[in-house]
Amino acid sequence: MKSVIVSDTTSLIVLEKLASLGLLCKLFEQILIPAVVLAELQAGSPNITALLERLPCFTIVDVPASKRLAALLLLLDAGEANAIELATSLNLPLIIDERKGRQIAKQFGIRITGFAGLLIQANRSKLVDTHTALAMLDQAVANGLRLAPSLQQQVRDVLHQS
Repeated sequence: MKSVIVSDTTSLIVLEKLASLGLLCKLFEQILIPAVVLAELQAGSPNITALLERLPCFTIVDVPASKRLAALLLLLDAGEANAIELATSLNLPLIIDERKGRQIAKQFGIRITGFAGLLIQANRSKLVDTHTALAMLDQAVANGLRLAPSLQQQVRDVLHQS
């Protein structure tokens, strides 16, 4: 059975630019998006709400205020903080790409993945062939996704082994 996961903003933006948001619905039964993350998405892509509504795997969640969230907001942007708070409170894995957010999520014991991990998972699940996954990686980087060259090479190596 497919699982439930929480998502921060970056991978959603990247997948939307690649016209591949639906890929997440094939990987996960449900993707929880904090309302603050939705607001960040809408700022960059006004049509994203209609797109998410057509994909039933996405659920928008209001994250209640808490001391932990207040502390996270001192360290991270609102989307990352709310995504980490939601993942922590529900004991769910998290899609997050920003380095600082990933480090903090790990400190809370959250299982994390990012765009690169999603690509590898989609390839291993035979949802995306190797050639397409490599092209998606190249497009994502060309569109501004920040991945260290060494990580890009690791992803390429893993994809070529699949």
